[in-house]
Amino acid sequence: MDASGQFGAVGKRPTALRQRELPLRGIALAGSLLVWIAMFAISVSVVIWHARDSVRRETESAFMLAKAAATLTLPTAFQRRDVMAEATRIAADIRAQRHVTAELRDAAGQQVQLPAMLPVPVENDAPEWFARLFRPPPMQDVFPITQYPNVLGLLEIRTEPSDEIAEIWRDLTVLVPLLLVTGLLAVGSTMALTLLVVRRLNQLGAGLERMRIGELDAQTPRSGLAELDALGEGIDTLASHLARERAENRLLQGRMLSLAEAERARIATDLHDEIGPRLFALRAAVEQARRQDVSPELAENLAAIAAHSDAIRDSARAAIDDLRPSPDDAEGLEEMIRELLIDFGEAAPQVAFDLHIPEALPEPGESGRIAMYRFIRESVLNALRHARPTHIAVDIQTEGRQIRARVCDDGPAPLREGRRGLGHQGMRDRAAAIGAEWLPPRRDGGMTVTEFRMTFP
Repeated sequence: MDASGQFGAVGKRPTALRQRELPLRGIALAGSLLVWIAMFAISVSVVIWHARDSVRRETESAFMLAKAAATLTLPTAFQRRDVMAEATRIAADIRAQRHVTAELRDAAGQQVQLPAMLPVPVENDAPEWFARLFRPPPMQDVFPITQYPNVLGLLEIRTEPSDEIAEIWRDLTVLVPLLLVTGLLAVGSTMALTLLVVRRLNQLGAGLERMRIGELDAQTPRSGLAELDALGEGIDTLASHLARERAENRLLQGRMLSLAEAERARIATDLHDEIGPRLFALRAAVEQARRQDVSPELAENLAAIAAHSDAIRDSARAAIDDLRPSPDDAEGLEEMIRELLIDFGEAAPQVAFDLHIPEALPEPGESGRIAMYRFIRESVLNALRHARPTHIAVDIQTEGRQIRARVCDDGPAPLREGRRGLGHQGMRDRAAAIGAEWLPPRRDGGMTVTEFRMTFP
């Protein structure tokens, strides 16, 4: 079970689905802003509705009280009193009250100057558009000032809610900033919590990504959020299970490769022990027959038999070389590779071989050692058989827990995919069996390059 193979398909989402996805931070920000705007609009609407009703009721109440006071206190037309002076005092008293105002005019229609009365009217600093929003329908009433038989003037009483509207304006100028600050704090808190959750989700995603590439030993960090920590523990448990499964699979693959190597060695031995002596006996018999006095036709047939026996011998030797097992298992990977290239150098002296290998090459395990050895051997053999190179370089590098081998030759371009033989298929299958990666030959800088990458335990 290869972790990278399992999670590679899961981690890739269809493009059409990804285009419809929205980031959680954007959703949280838009949602919190919409909720705050709705709450702000509702709060302000409720305040305005109640304030308008309050202004209407208070101005009506104040108007009725002022009207009753004027009715009860104005002198009658038959009293021998200074009626205009009394009306002036009453008008001044009404003007001093909240939510109402009064004007006194004489018989000629001229406005009578009223004395200033406490309390001082509240300054009206509300803008006109705001005052129009809260101002209720106006109410007014006129009382004639008479002293029989003359009409001395008129007392007019009107509603004047400017002071109440000014107070509402000042209250709202305090309330609205408070609502704004409260909304910003709420949005900020929501975004902070969202960022915390997103950060934790990103950490969990990073853990899944490590699982996808095969790193199963890393633990996901804890955030203190119970639900997300439970999810992280589940991911860690899954990673541990996959690590155990991978270890068991690698052990089984190692055993399978070992059995395959043993079978290859047995077949090579059988070829050498069984076919070799018979071919030698056949060749000896043919040579003995050719030394006797035979007809030209029979001599020609014996020569053909000798040629065919030589061809079979060469084919058997090539097969035995291909099936020849790797060096002694007691040797390390570095010794195995060096001995392999020495053998190739003796077999192909016209080719220059270079080997670049780290000073401390880690041991990738039995199956990894066999797979790496077979890859290098098969790649060099392919180059020697098909590319006619003058230079072959073997480069081995390590990075973290990954080991990479590159075989480069200066022969012509590699064969097309459809013409690759069983050797390439064998390398591909061997890499897949141990969770490694084999890259087929490609041209790079005038060289034919093939690579083998695997992760060692």
